Amino acid sequence: MRLYETVFVLDPSLDEHAVEKERTKIEELIASRKGTVKKIDKWGMKKFAYPIKKRPQGYYTLVYFEGDGSLLEELERVYKLNESCLRYLTVASEEEMTESEAEETKGEQETNTSPP
Repeated sequence: MRLYETVFVLDPSLDEHAVEKERTKIEELIASRKGTVKKIDKWGMKKFAYPIKKRPQGYYTLVYFEGDGSLLEELERVYKLNESCLRYLTVASEEEMTESEAEETKGEQETNTSPP
């Protein structure tokens, strides 16, 4: 199995419970296809550089997981059918991410996203 990263952006009109439900659906899909979720980063509400589907912002979530090709196909199919998902991107990771690297990455993201 290979390590992947997927980022998806959900509709800002969803409440926190609905956003968490969508995240849980993705986790369950990965687990049902014999994948393993390594880490989930909830980036929260972010403003877009330009409107997407007439929305100025959205809920961002980053998921690190291990899986195979059939899992990727199913994940993309689910994203396309989900009307709450505004955008998504899944990429193969170059190398295995250790827990310490994941924490460093998270720390860097938090310092880079602070308002000026």
